[in-house]
Amino acid sequence: MGTPPTSPPQSNVHSEVTSRNTRQSTRLRRLTFRTLDQPRPVVNVDAATGRASSPNKEIFHNYLGVVEREKISIVHNSWKDVPDSLKELVWNDILVSFVMLKYIVKKL
Repeated sequence: MGTPPTSPPQSNVHSEVTSRNTRQSTRLRRLTFRTLDQPRPVVNVDAATGRASSPNKEIFHNYLGVVEREKISIVHNSWKDVPDSLKELVWNDILVSFVMLKYIVKKL
């Protein structure tokens, strides 16, 4: 039988602690902090399906996520559980940030 391998020597010097890059919350500041001279993006929403269809579709979808995270608490299991007052608050925020044509607007 041979001798067991020796463990590497341990250093008494503490290793440098490195900070991990973690994902931060997204707020889309370019939309939420729009200046008054900038036009609101136009979004077309199909009333039958509720889907957006315009060049600003991706920005609109991202903005919906931002508004939802800021205004709606995580304690609600589904959209049906959210009080109507919060739904109105979210809807008004969307209407302030985007131009939506009246004849195709479908209220959430």
